[in-house]
Amino acid sequence: MGQKFPSPAGWSPPGAQFTSGSATSRSVTGVAAGLVMMPIGIALAANGGLDIRYWVIVGAVTDRFAASVQIIVGSLLLMLVAVLAAYSPLGTMVASLVWGVFPGVLHLLFPDDTFRLIGDLPLISSEMTVALHAWVTYGFALISGVMLLGAGIVGALLRR
Repeated sequence: MGQKFPSPAGWSPPGAQFTSGSATSRSVTGVAAGLVMMPIGIALAANGGLDIRYWVIVGAVTDRFAASVQIIVGSLLLMLVAVLAAYSPLGTMVASLVWGVFPGVLHLLFPDDTFRLIGDLPLISSEMTVALHAWVTYGFALISGVMLLGAGIVGALLRR
């Protein structure tokens, strides 16, 4: 259906000067933010979960408060990746595939190789290696990846 009243030459809607016309820059920024925030959130949540597990098994040997804060901060970062879908659905989808779905599926298919790859990560302490092993083994990587992929898909569908 055509316009009933054509706009005058040079006219733009109010507030148009504040909109960004570059979908590419939005996507690049979103992908970069998702790829940075998601592994930090995973690391904090996994390490906090491991510390809580030690607290439950051994007793008051570990600091329960610090572990709880790590889990909360990690969860908030993963939530920010989900909220990122409102800004850049592609960012949430790429981060969920790279840090959640692919590692989760690869672990289901090749569990021994996954353990070896996690053990070979540079600059990771032995405690963090155990925490990441638990994150992947218990299915949290796949679960969080699929949920964030869903958030990205919903964000993409709502933007249409």
